[in-house]
Amino acid sequence: MKKSYKENMRLNDENAAFCVSVLSVIGDRADQQDCFGFSMQTEEGIVVVCDGMGGHAGGQKASNLAVQKLLEDYEDRYPIAFPDLFLEEEVRKIDREIHSFGLENGEPLQAGSTIVSVFIRDRRLYWMSVGDSRLYLYRNGELVRVTQDHIYKTVLDERLSAEEITRVEYKREECRGEALISFLGIGDLQLVDNNTAPFSLKPDDKLLLMSDGLYKLLSDEEIASLTDNFRNISEALQAINLTAEKKAEKQSLQRDNMTVALIRIK
Repeated sequence: MKKSYKENMRLNDENAAFCVSVLSVIGDRADQQDCFGFSMQTEEGIVVVCDGMGGHAGGQKASNLAVQKLLEDYEDRYPIAFPDLFLEEEVRKIDREIHSFGLENGEPLQAGSTIVSVFIRDRRLYWMSVGDSRLYLYRNGELVRVTQDHIYKTVLDERLSAEEITRVEYKREECRGEALISFLGIGDLQLVDNNTAPFSLKPDDKLLLMSDGLYKLLSDEEIASLTDNFRNISEALQAINLTAEKKAEKQSLQRDNMTVALIRIK
């Protein structure tokens, strides 16, 4: 059964393979450009989080289309023989669709979206991401980031490590570090983070999919501690949101749209 949303809400569901809980808040923004959804069969399922960009209309349209298309195609083509190929084909198709968006006057909409998605079957994980929305694995008290941020800072870090630029050049460019270098809507997507061999999951493993509205406010250590403190994943998400809210208030920070999906493997 497919479920997708883009407004403030909490949502919980489960099947024989995993439990999922999703929390999405608008924060201090005027509009909600995050969108999430999931589709669950008896023994498997797919979960997706997107963060739109390009203004109110464009960002919402891009993130909503990405979620809807992925879930619709999953259900239309179920059962999926090769999840890794399915995810990669989908993300490239969605990229082209968003790129082709246009306004009524014929001008390009110039919208885009990040995406992070997981496909879970028989305790095997496939993932796909574009942009800077993230996937984490929490296992035995340790939180590990699975995906790589597609931002300019990643390029700078790699070039500095390879001694292709100096520390002075790095510092000069660092102010542009958060700029996305890959996102849905480019039209000729080159950079996709995904796995081709399935990753084996264990009972009680937890997966967190999130937009940048969470990890730019709470550290990995804070997220890990809150995840560890609650076996009930819905309660864990409520604690994460409350902690983020209190931290933003204490430090006088503006809260961005924030969406996080927490999955517990059975």
